[in-house]
Amino acid sequence: MSIFEWLFEINNPGPTGDFETGHRRLNWPRIWILAAGLTSLLVVGFIIYIGPFNRFHYYELSNAMLITGLIIIYLCVSYYVYPKPNLDNMGFLGFIDNPFRYTDDINRFIIYSQILLFPGKVLAIPIVNLWFVFIAFKNEKNNID
Repeated sequence: MSIFEWLFEINNPGPTGDFETGHRRLNWPRIWILAAGLTSLLVVGFIIYIGPFNRFHYYELSNAMLITGLIIIYLCVSYYVYPKPNLDNMGFLGFIDNPFRYTDDINRFIIYSQILLFPGKVLAIPIVNLWFVFIAFKNEKNNID
């Protein structure tokens, strides 16, 4: 934060976005949830296999479990956290930094976090919805018996 930003915006800061928490469920047909969920599971399994478990010359189980845990934490954070930037306060022309406002830096940080969490969101939401479909199928099966 520069001295100009601190001096010119200390009394009247611009609007900033925020981080919402919670989860969103897909309102797709079950066949699409099954296809997307199974594809996401395959991709996550492939990432976990290639990343931590496919290092033959210096393989250690503790490092592989640590990286796998970090991948799962990333998926959980990207599932529950929804960055919502205020796009009206993004500097000059939407991408040039405004040297007199620090709130556009905050909104730019929120956009970067939105970009960082997007791949995890693409993978985590179908997996969780697949879990809910399996739970609903299990409950239907128990009610029939």
